[in-house]
Amino acid sequence: MNDGKMSVAELHARPAIETINGKTVYHCGTLDYTRKTLIYLFVWMLWGDFCYTMMEMLIPTLLPVVLKQHDVSNTTIGLLVGSIPALINFILNPIISTSSDRTRSKWGRRIPYLLFSSPFVVMFLILVGWSDQLGAWLYNLAWGDGGSPAAVIVVMLAIFSVGFQVFNLFVASVFYYIFADVVPKPFVGRFMAFFRVVGTAAGIVFSKWVLPLADQREMVPWIFTGVALVYLVSFTQMCFMVKEGDYPPPEKIKKVSIIGMIKKYSVECFSIPFYLYLFIGMAINTTSNACRVMFNLLYAKEDLGLSMEQYGHIAATVSLVMLFAYIPLGWIVDKCHPLRVFIFGGILIICANVFGFFWCHDYTTFFIVTFMISGTYVLQGASSLPLTVRIYPSEKYGQFCSANAMIGSIVLIVANAGGGAFIDLGKKFGYGYNLIFVWDFFFTIIATALLLMVYFKWKKYGGDKNYVAPIKNISL
Repeated sequence: MNDGKMSVAELHARPAIETINGKTVYHCGTLDYTRKTLIYLFVWMLWGDFCYTMMEMLIPTLLPVVLKQHDVSNTTIGLLVGSIPALINFILNPIISTSSDRTRSKWGRRIPYLLFSSPFVVMFLILVGWSDQLGAWLYNLAWGDGGSPAAVIVVMLAIFSVGFQVFNLFVASVFYYIFADVVPKPFVGRFMAFFRVVGTAAGIVFSKWVLPLADQREMVPWIFTGVALVYLVSFTQMCFMVKEGDYPPPEKIKKVSIIGMIKKYSVECFSIPFYLYLFIGMAINTTSNACRVMFNLLYAKEDLGLSMEQYGHIAATVSLVMLFAYIPLGWIVDKCHPLRVFIFGGILIICANVFGFFWCHDYTTFFIVTFMISGTYVLQGASSLPLTVRIYPSEKYGQFCSANAMIGSIVLIVANAGGGAFIDLGKKFGYGYNLIFVWDFFFTIIATALLLMVYFKWKKYGGDKNYVAPIKNISL
């Protein structure tokens, strides 16, 4: 922290690693770390991530299954699980992100948002889990016994899941920004490797021991309740144990119209083609996996005849193998640059989807395909956040992340509903959920082509050794 001899701006300008009195000290802004305190930081951040990942898996994994129990169409599932959250993200993410960049408090600029939103996230998750019971109770109260409460239950699922998405957006946005604020840049790749290891471990626990319980319908409410409460306790604990540093005063902005603010934001984020290509490429890359996120479990259950236990066993086993790949990948990402690693991962994903579409037809081949797809996405998972830390302007990191999220949301609003409609249309022509491979294949080709354009522009901006993030500062 600031020792009183240097200004905050000077402290932020220090090299990331220094030797002081014979000891190595690691800097991130005004924060100073020894090896011991850096490990301490990693432990608390990773513990919070473990429980956060468990919580985040509930909605995309189990909500489609719950909705399908009430004969909801795939298009509607796409709207509720993907398109509506993307629309909320488009509207709120720029406001939350830019506001957090400018926030100054004794808790920092990110942690207040995490602490405020977490109780509401938990409340809505628990309500989603108990929607069947609440919907049946409300239906019987209003119309009496004897009818079907399915429509009321679906409406309640929609309301509660949207409420969850609104408040989870505060966490989902700001949680990742804090990495750039507290982790020294030379360690971001390795931190993200451990971050992905922990996230994968959470996925293993969820797939191996939590997901099989969902075969028993009466256990679903307790799954939502238990995971949500564990998240609340652990994530709050992390927020109190991780300390942010001091930041330079935010840019002074006069009172201007909303139109003026929008113009400033748009010019700074979208007028430089380098960033625009990156935003669109990353958005389409996320879109490529939209169908798999929503329908992979239904593909395994309905097309291949796998049980929840078999699916969970495959997911857990593959995740366990992938877990060991993240540690060396963290070093590779730091040394080779995350942009290169991310693009290489996209090329491998294209090949894996070809194999999946033509040769996946039973338990064994689904196991192989899951291993191939997971292995290729590991590359992008390990490099995506380090890529943004290395490329976006650090003083407006949240703002540029929100711009990326806005583009992603525009694409996902269409893509998630479109993905559901694509599956429904394919079924009319005799295809099944295996069309998730076709969707992933074509969108990954487009995304990889755009990111190759980003790569060549990155080289022009200095590349490995001399890169300086281009930025237009618009005064108001």
